[in-house]
Amino acid sequence: MSDWARLDRVIQYFGLNVNSFAKEIGLNRAERLYQIKKGNYAISKNLASIIVERFPEVNESWLLTGEGQMVSSGSEPVKIPLYSIGLDAFGADLSTLAVTDQLEIPVLAGSDFAFVNPGDAMSPEIGNGSVVFVKKVDKEAVVFGDIYLILSSRMNVVRYVRGLDDENWRLVAKNAANFDDIIMSKADVKVVYKVKGVLSMISI
Repeated sequence: MSDWARLDRVIQYFGLNVNSFAKEIGLNRAERLYQIKKGNYAISKNLASIIVERFPEVNESWLLTGEGQMVSSGSEPVKIPLYSIGLDAFGADLSTLAVTDQLEIPVLAGSDFAFVNPGDAMSPEIGNGSVVFVKKVDKEAVVFGDIYLILSSRMNVVRYVRGLDDENWRLVAKNAANFDDIIMSKADVKVVYKVKGVLSMISI
């Protein structure tokens, strides 16, 4: 497996793209990563250390050599806490919330938590009652056009994030016919979570 293939697996694992991943690990520009994609450079020891510092579950040896497993193996499988509460109940401190269940879904193991989505604003991608898996990201790592759970001083919503200007975001529902856009000041945003995956109930 090439250096880029390993790096791309890490990026996909955390539900990011090249630009947002670069921001997450503290790079001002993603050019360094694109050079690896082009095959011009290998993953350096320094870059691997930066990645592992931000994402400690990644196996540094695997990142550098391809040997072993991508995620450092632990004695316990990764369990994702599930909260079955309304969005308004979420705050910056999740430790005060009651966990409904613990989910073991390896492909989504990089998620911070899951919740049951209320409402139809993001249907059909995220229907009412779907289980949504999210990963915390920095506000500056938000990629316009992706879906996020936004916790703010005004409200908590799941929406596409679009750019408006330097100070504001436009939050857009998939079901735009029934839900208006929300203009939100970035200063009001407390925490941002990137939607990594969705499990929907399918009846046959």
